[in-house]
Amino acid sequence: MVLINKGLEIRIYPKDELIPPIHQNIGNARFVWNKVLERYNQMYEEAMENGKEIYPSLILFNNILKDLKKEFTFLKDSESTSLQQVLRDLSQSFTQFFNNTSNYPTFKSLKKTKKTFRVQNNNNSIRVENNKLRVPILGFIKYKTSDEYQIYLHTSKINNATIKFKNGKYYAVVNVEIDYTPWPHCRGNVGIDMGMKTFATLDDGTKIANLDLKHENEMIEKYQRKMSRQKYGSHNYYKTLQKYWKWIDKRNNKLDDFLHKISYTIVRNHQNIFMETLNIKGMMQNKKLAPKLQAISISKFISMIKYKCHWNNRNFIQVDTFFPSSKLCNVCKEKYEELTLDIRTWTCPHCNTEHDRDINAAKNILYEGLKKLASNLLDETTIT
Repeated sequence: MVLINKGLEIRIYPKDELIPPIHQNIGNARFVWNKVLERYNQMYEEAMENGKEIYPSLILFNNILKDLKKEFTFLKDSESTSLQQVLRDLSQSFTQFFNNTSNYPTFKSLKKTKKTFRVQNNNNSIRVENNKLRVPILGFIKYKTSDEYQIYLHTSKINNATIKFKNGKYYAVVNVEIDYTPWPHCRGNVGIDMGMKTFATLDDGTKIANLDLKHENEMIEKYQRKMSRQKYGSHNYYKTLQKYWKWIDKRNNKLDDFLHKISYTIVRNHQNIFMETLNIKGMMQNKKLAPKLQAISISKFISMIKYKCHWNNRNFIQVDTFFPSSKLCNVCKEKYEELTLDIRTWTCPHCNTEHDRDINAAKNILYEGLKKLASNLLDETTIT
């Protein structure tokens, strides 16, 4: 048994009088992020002009927040730990930037940013009583969830809760500590090539087709068009908006179920899992690729693979971004420079082996991943 942190997303039903404070806390969290980032950027520019350097830190961000609370009195209505969480998130964002794993932190827009705020469980301030969830500043809120989650909520240590408004509904994502039994050790290795036309290809030739979301997308577009012809804020507009949100939820739930089932099967049956390091942010800047990437949610799938591996003592290794997995012949290792994106099958000019582009790439990812795993194990042995 091991202790893991698990996020339990449950539907909550706040009373009418709780709706304004929920949205105020959501807005205040976004406001503090933007203002602290803005003030830091100004301080950095001023320091550079004077030949000095200034680095982002929680201490600096806390000092900025103190000034903001004096200047903007409405921030005092926020749950205090939620604003501290914003500072931690911003600090983490800078850390990722300095580690070259993320871009420089950006301002959060009203429309595109997720509508959430997170509160910490101090002195049992977050708890379940009489089938209601108590949340700081909001009090007790009715909720619904599965029997499995009910047990976790009543028996596990609660770390924090994220209140979320999504598609016209309210949720609480409760982070709990649970005892977890990892899956048994297994012997399998797998190389995975992610794609656009085919969701994923495994080195044994298995091809996982993209999920068919055509109907859901058509219904979403239908209600988008209908709303564009209606008066914003009218009764009919609101009715159409509810249907629009309903179909977005259906699409998201169907996609999440698809990703969970595939990631479960892969991690359950393989001890060592190898994938490419994909430059998702760079690919998202391509206007042609971005919609397809959003539709198949590659980054979410990789995240699911990662945490399932972490929970179950599996090895997850990503080969280098620039590793030419498609162009290398997996038999003779010669590189075929003339291979373009539109070529799906090719014959190696050196050894005459016929290749399916995706299967060949998956095999090369497997071989490169095994080399990297062996190198890591050798380094650990040497250090020991």
